[in-house]
Amino acid sequence: MSSWNEMKHEPAARTNVLNPIRVILERDMKPPQDHPLPMINLGLGEPSKAHGYTLPAEINQAMIAAVNSETANGYGPATGSIPAREAVAKKFSTPEFPISPNNVIMSFGCSGALYNAIAVLCEAGSHLLVASPGFPLCQPIC
Repeated sequence: MSSWNEMKHEPAARTNVLNPIRVILERDMKPPQDHPLPMINLGLGEPSKAHGYTLPAEINQAMIAAVNSETANGYGPATGSIPAREAVAKKFSTPEFPISPNNVIMSFGCSGALYNAIAVLCEAGSHLLVASPGFPLCQPIC
């Protein structure tokens, strides 16, 4: 074999897995075309220009600056960076109920948040009810 183009293989059977959540969000929950208000679909966590959402220029410039700095090109802390956790704690704290950044846990998307929630609430052998359809990336861990 002299190149990748000559490689012959069959795709894994798993590639044909039906994702019922995507079906519901992409087919069944589309807003009407003639809706009087502009709508941004955040159902799949994809706030993009293609879905009607344009980021402010300051955010785009901040992301470009972060990439160009070459100081943000690796994995961050699994619980979130300290500045991000401090910002969340400040935003949601009240005088009666202050929140410590040490009690803020960030996650990457819904799957990570669900995994974390299940992991702290269940022990091995626990019984867990899982909705169907559910989100296929969130495997039961109990």
